[in-house]
Amino acid sequence: MARDRLRRCTRTTCCEFEVVKSRSDRPDTPPGQRPVVATACGKIILLGEHAVVYGEPAIAVPLPDVRLSVVIATNQPGGLSPGMDGEAPDDEKLDSGLATLAMPSVAGPPPAPLTISVDEDAPQGAQAQVSRALAAAAHALGVVLPLPMRVAVRAGGLKSGMGTSAALGTAMARALLLWYGHQPDPARVLGAASAVERLFHADPSGIDHTVSTLELPVWFVKGQETEPLRGLAPLTLVVRPGRSKQSTASLVEHVRQRLVAEPALVRTVAAMGRWSREGHAAWLAGDLDGLAEAMTSQQSSLDALGVVNKDDREGVEVALAHGALAAKVTGAGGGGSLIALVRPEQAEDVRQAWGPGALALQTGY
Repeated sequence: MARDRLRRCTRTTCCEFEVVKSRSDRPDTPPGQRPVVATACGKIILLGEHAVVYGEPAIAVPLPDVRLSVVIATNQPGGLSPGMDGEAPDDEKLDSGLATLAMPSVAGPPPAPLTISVDEDAPQGAQAQVSRALAAAAHALGVVLPLPMRVAVRAGGLKSGMGTSAALGTAMARALLLWYGHQPDPARVLGAASAVERLFHADPSGIDHTVSTLELPVWFVKGQETEPLRGLAPLTLVVRPGRSKQSTASLVEHVRQRLVAEPALVRTVAAMGRWSREGHAAWLAGDLDGLAEAMTSQQSSLDALGVVNKDDREGVEVALAHGALAAKVTGAGGGGSLIALVRPEQAEDVRQAWGPGALALQTGY
């Protein structure tokens, strides 16, 4: 097969960001007078989606080459120095939790001092969502929004089920800290990204923004310390980006209602936790067949929970027919993204079978 179609992850750092140069930039230009861009990666959940909300373990891996970007620039000719008395705040001021004095409204269209640009194919209401995310991130960081300002967000290929809102919160936090002249501290970024996730998902498990911040595979149990996974056998995966416009929050609520109406489904959630543990052990041992069995079993459990639709089932069948070891929903489901575990020689066949937008990648941690 054409190996150049496989994207190999070799990153060892968790952040990618830089100052964007413009015609007015000078080497001595202080923070707040030059545009900044920050990026954050997407993620896929290998095992444990939905069950992770109820305390069962999950495994997620980053998509380091599929990155959402946020650009922040002043909307005022000649630049605008943010912060107090026209100077970038120092760490002590940032840590003091100063109230955000000029936050945009958390509902409705963005206010006039804030200009937001999003992808042409972004869903309706995306600008208002970016406005809310910006406000939440700034409040969590304890910084003043440097109004008037321009913000551009590009999804970079992230779709439903690939951690888009988590990447937005992570990139937004990094961009705001860079604006004030600070290197993004992972702990601070994680806190701000969590605040953004709560806007969109009310009570998120935390796995998405943790992976987006760390850019490492993680073993994740809600309320416990996250365990980064290193020294693992390489995996070759194929991802079919999501096609659904259904929100993660609505699908999580659907599962909650199913569990209330059918308490016996609690056993299904517990079984997903068991398969996450067995899949974890298989991956550590380099046992691809064991990992594939865990993924296949979890796909059946997700179907039982009611988050797998006809399009998902057909996509799984197509991948298996073209040589995948396993294929399943990743993320919330309901027509969202799919993943397939394949041997390297089958990656191109599955990618082509899944059609435009599908991507093959090879992990290496």
